[in-house]
Amino acid sequence: MPAPGPAPRIADRAPLKIFRTAAANTLACRLRARPMGMHMDPAADPKSWLTTLQDLLHYYVPPLEPSAPFVVGCLAAIAAGLFLVFRSARSERMVVCCFAFLLGGWIGWKASELIGTPGPISMAVVGVILTVISYRTYRIWLAGGSVVVLFLAAVVFQLGRGDLSRYLPTLDQANERIKGGMITALPGPDEQMRSLHEQASVQYEKFKEKVSTELKALGPVGWIIPFAAALIGAALAFWALRVFSVVWMGLFGALIAVLAAEALLCAQWPDLRPRLFQEPLVSMGIIAGLWLVGLVLQAKEARLPRRNVKSAPGENKTNPQPA
Repeated sequence: MPAPGPAPRIADRAPLKIFRTAAANTLACRLRARPMGMHMDPAADPKSWLTTLQDLLHYYVPPLEPSAPFVVGCLAAIAAGLFLVFRSARSERMVVCCFAFLLGGWIGWKASELIGTPGPISMAVVGVILTVISYRTYRIWLAGGSVVVLFLAAVVFQLGRGDLSRYLPTLDQANERIKGGMITALPGPDEQMRSLHEQASVQYEKFKEKVSTELKALGPVGWIIPFAAALIGAALAFWALRVFSVVWMGLFGALIAVLAAEALLCAQWPDLRPRLFQEPLVSMGIIAGLWLVGLVLQAKEARLPRRNVKSAPGENKTNPQPA
């Protein structure tokens, strides 16, 4: 009987497929470990909230491929995030202009699809127009950003209240995902990349569908907190626009910088991915620490508005100049 040949290196030929199947098995096992019909109360057991958050990360975040566009995008996000953390107080106008240019490019791209104009030209024209407008009205943009940021933060708070397991699939859905991910043949590199991008788009659609359902379930009462937060954002923008802008821009910068760095690390070293998912509090701590360091370093640039001190009766406002 001839000796068996060397075993095929499955890890080299189908790493993404195996990785996704293992993740599906892990999620199904974690769902089976939950008692049937049990809804965890985060207030009663804080660990349950953390465990459910880990399950959400395992389910919704797809494997990442270290392609050239992905690496460049992560590096750009890290640089932009660090700039917002440490230099936003001195560059508010530039930050607003950059955002307006990107927003104009996106609007121009969407408009080109509707009216049939060349995409790059539409993106450039609309981007330049919004950039010119934002250069003269950057304070209005900052005030609007302050309102939108607090509104979205309140919406996220509302979506995160209660039992997060409502965002997870049922046990039957998890088992179907395992069956769909079983390896029957070793795919080539092209098929792996197609499966990866399809998986990312599918997970995005699932997440968007869940969030849309939860937003509809909020009802009129559930929207009270977001609209109240928007009013608070407007008041803060009116009273201390520069201080509040530095606060939320620094937090946003720390968030995208840390998440982009972790995404880049997970793409380069896939074994790091489950470790980061098991310790989400570490990522939150790094984000908070980076944000606080940026606030301390920019404290001199963003000060609370000073009130004009009225001069005492009979006191000259200007000192007399010696003859």
